[in-house]
Amino acid sequence: MLKSNRFRLADDEMLDQIHEATVEVLETCGVDFEDETARQIMKDGGCEVDGWRIKIPRAILEKTIDQAPSSFMFHGRNEEKSFLVGEGQTRPHTDPSFGAVRIHDIKTGYRDCTMDDLTKFFTLIQSSDICDIGGGWPVEPADIPEKKPHLHVFREMVRHTDKPLRSFVGTTEEVREYFELFEIAKGEKGYLDTHTCMFASINPVSPLTYAAFPLQTMIEHARKKQAICTLTCAMSGISAPMSIMGAAVMQNAEMLAGNVLLQLVNPGTPYIMGPASCRPDMKSGLYANGSPEANMINGLSIQMAVERYKIPVRIMAGITDAKVVDAQAGMETMQTLIHAVMAGAHWIHGCFGSLDSLNATSFEKIMLGEEAFSRVLRLLEGLREWDKDTTVSEIVHAGPRGTYFMEPTTVTNFRNTWRPTVSTQEAYQNWADAGAKDFSTMARERWEKLLAEAPESLLDADREKAVNAFVEGKLSEA
Repeated sequence: MLKSNRFRLADDEMLDQIHEATVEVLETCGVDFEDETARQIMKDGGCEVDGWRIKIPRAILEKTIDQAPSSFMFHGRNEEKSFLVGEGQTRPHTDPSFGAVRIHDIKTGYRDCTMDDLTKFFTLIQSSDICDIGGGWPVEPADIPEKKPHLHVFREMVRHTDKPLRSFVGTTEEVREYFELFEIAKGEKGYLDTHTCMFASINPVSPLTYAAFPLQTMIEHARKKQAICTLTCAMSGISAPMSIMGAAVMQNAEMLAGNVLLQLVNPGTPYIMGPASCRPDMKSGLYANGSPEANMINGLSIQMAVERYKIPVRIMAGITDAKVVDAQAGMETMQTLIHAVMAGAHWIHGCFGSLDSLNATSFEKIMLGEEAFSRVLRLLEGLREWDKDTTVSEIVHAGPRGTYFMEPTTVTNFRNTWRPTVSTQEAYQNWADAGAKDFSTMARERWEKLLAEAPESLLDADREKAVNAFVEGKLSEA
């Protein structure tokens, strides 16, 4: 079971202070909701509504925190890919990066993303034994059709992954369309009424504002108890207070305001807190996600979620400000991953692909993220069981100047040793004879092999036909 006390920034008294400050912010200042339906739901639920501004009383805030489940089953279209999120899960779960507008190619450099890149991204995530969640909108294709782009993305999603899915923000109509498309791919109408198979990650507009389309997405997901993560991505000193504690309080208030809406729509809707704020480069004002201060702001939020609220928490980690897959990318990827996991996060977002402060991606970075996360999982696993008597007997048997190469425990356990998927452990001469390849070159060879071995589609012929018919029908109506 994941433990919240591996890495603690705050004691219990400080966590209480953060909560009390959050209550005061939401009661006296409140948040802005830019959607009329959402405002009416909040008003009917007992909140004070004045124009766009909504003030949330303590009693409603704390009641809705209690209504958010401490854990939920997240279902894949392939039930074997389903898993528990939250209290009782055995290791952190992961979903890939999102929304990159450029892709880095080690042969040609940077270029715009395409629909082909989108398909490759879905396929590589499906092939991963480490990344649990597929889908989303990992790249922003420059060649995506203008008419109903969400259907083009979602069609590729269901063709190339059967894992639990990340959906995306849309209008009420768009969300209903991709819900229907999922059930066509599943072959079971009404499946989403009884199974949580998707989550959407909602970004408030910091400070303390929710735009209309995200609110519509939240309402539609809550009606079917599909999960929602409110992911605050504030910049301390710009869209949040400069201090670490101040940024943590603002972030906490912003996230929890979203949960109030979800639970007022449908109590028990799966909710995930999503701290993702940063300390920006104050020289330029640019977002920067690789700083230690960002880890501290978000580490406080992890503690609030896990220890104070008993709510699942998802954090961006394995991310980097590096522009290419280099030493900086590796260093920042591991720094953010280790902190997130050791702090007790249930869910990691972003380590599969993210470059350039979330603005870019690369397939080599997917391979880096996969191996880096596998290393962290092994550290998190800790010491495996051992038998003292067997160990002593083995050491005595080998004696001074002996070898353990053929000892029973070696023969039995050597295959359980962690092994890299890309990086080299070869002797220098063997590495040189094989072409003296650097990490990025070996990573490219790995992802090209994975794509070559992947099926053209995970859908059978009948469901492929039904999915295409639905999409083409909606396009013809538009």
